[in-house]
Amino acid sequence: MQKLELHNVIKRFGNNTVCNGINLNVEQGQMVCLIGASGAGKSTLLRCINLLDLLKMVRYF
Repeated sequence: MQKLELHNVIKRFGNNTVCNGINLNVEQGQMVCLIGASGAGKSTLLRCINLLDLLKMVRYF
């Protein structure tokens, strides 16, 4: 059974923190929608999930 788990995700660009303490658990078959204001970090979070932007101290399975 595959799933996606994110624990305390923090992503910074220099001194600018764009994702701070994100936790997410998506079970197999679930659908998730990310909504938020422009510049809130939605695209950055998706890039991290897709390994386009790497995070420090992370375990990828």
